[in-house]
Amino acid sequence: MRGCCRRLLKPEVIVFLLVWLGFSARFQSRAFNDPGALWHIKVGERILDDGFMTTDPFTYTFSGHMWIPQQWGGEIAMAIAHRVAGFDGVLHLYTAMLAALFAWIFSRMVRNGLHPVLAATFTAGSAVVAAFHFYARPHMATLAGMAIVMAAIIDFERGRAAPWRLWWLIPFSVLWTNIHGGVLGGVLTLGLAVAGWAAYSLLRPMIAGAKFEFATPIDRFRMLALLAGIVAACALTPFVNPFGMDMIETWKRIVGSSAMKDMVSEHQPLSLASTTGQVVVGFAAFYLIALLGTLPRWPRVSWLLPLVWFILSLKGIRQGPLFTVIGAVALADFWPHTVWHRLLLKYGDSLARPPQVEGRGWCWMILPAACVAIALNLQANRIAVPVIGHGWARLDGAAVPIELTGALRDYQKQQTDGKTLFNDANLGGFVIYHAPGLKIFMDDRFELYGDPWLRDYVEVVYETPEVFDVWTEKYGFDAALISVIPGTDRLPLEKYLSESADRWVEVARCDCAVFFRRRP
Repeated sequence: MRGCCRRLLKPEVIVFLLVWLGFSARFQSRAFNDPGALWHIKVGERILDDGFMTTDPFTYTFSGHMWIPQQWGGEIAMAIAHRVAGFDGVLHLYTAMLAALFAWIFSRMVRNGLHPVLAATFTAGSAVVAAFHFYARPHMATLAGMAIVMAAIIDFERGRAAPWRLWWLIPFSVLWTNIHGGVLGGVLTLGLAVAGWAAYSLLRPMIAGAKFEFATPIDRFRMLALLAGIVAACALTPFVNPFGMDMIETWKRIVGSSAMKDMVSEHQPLSLASTTGQVVVGFAAFYLIALLGTLPRWPRVSWLLPLVWFILSLKGIRQGPLFTVIGAVALADFWPHTVWHRLLLKYGDSLARPPQVEGRGWCWMILPAACVAIALNLQANRIAVPVIGHGWARLDGAAVPIELTGALRDYQKQQTDGKTLFNDANLGGFVIYHAPGLKIFMDDRFELYGDPWLRDYVEVVYETPEVFDVWTEKYGFDAALISVIPGTDRLPLEKYLSESADRWVEVARCDCAVFFRRRP
């Protein structure tokens, strides 16, 4: 009985509960601040009700244009969670996945010789650094996917896993493909690992007798061919989807969009002027200092992979969380080989222990799973309990104009003559969710609109608001939902409509948006 309790009540349970409850409290409303969070739910519901769509169902500007739900797996999961327990269910799904991910990273650290206190400190640090991009969207699956791929690479490199462990990445990549396009990052990481191992195997004979060696699991050509085959198979998994080449074309439009890089902050280069950039660079500095502690040992290929992702983070800050998570997985592996670990052992500090040969198992997941099931039951049965019960998750009024919901729905009821609504891109998801009977002007699905359209939109909103009159005649706007950015100068378009009292009248306003109606 005592042994069973030990297996169930491991430190991983405490880490899971702390991360789960902490993120549920911290992201109570922030999880839904991303413009796409709300329309992802509605896309999933449409798929459940009517099947896959291949043309845009939400806009009047691009109605009939080709558009596919390329994140359909994650959208269906969000829709099911929403149907079961509303926003509470979506938040629940999201925070439980994050808690499981970081508890698992913590478990790998403890197995490799870190005291639970030190492992918890490192795990918490990586979670805090990566948290700037935590939103209730399918892209969160990529965070877990990258960690799983990194762990498989390390375990195979260490000899703890046979090649079949890497073979499992093929069906895993198929699943990942149909949740989020970040599967390409996983394939890239695996391909870089195999290329690095091949390079090490070529260099090894050249430095025979040197004080360091190139550690590689490739000891014969047959193994190289096997690994290359796995990489090739994983690279083909993006074609295994319900939409065929349309999925690939959609990804190409997203990756190749220059307008997206110019207009969306998460696609822009890392900047030390922002807190986000500072914490990512701080984690990179910590990782590099820890890695230098392994000298004079030559670094393993897996230890260098996070540095590649840090370079990618410099080009696009949205890669920062991926760098942080795989960096934490790699840190768990090489920490026992650092001088810092040896110093802790030498001076008898309890924060360092010899690595464990055996894994820590998965029994510890039983209690967290039970807690998650209890919380889901509370939410589904509308029982209000702080943090884990019904009514906890909500939209943030500072980012989402929930106070304008009534005015928007009243307008929706009045639409019998084909009039249309103009809305800012960031408010498209809000309209889709709260007034599904209305067609929108646009939202943040940049792959649908294309760069020329996006640049025209930004120019009108920020530079030439008088062109809005041309749009009004072209599309027949009868109402306009315009963003308001608190603490900054008014957007030129919002100011222009406010000063056009002969044509537009302000109906309702809140902290983050204003709703106008056109005068007859």
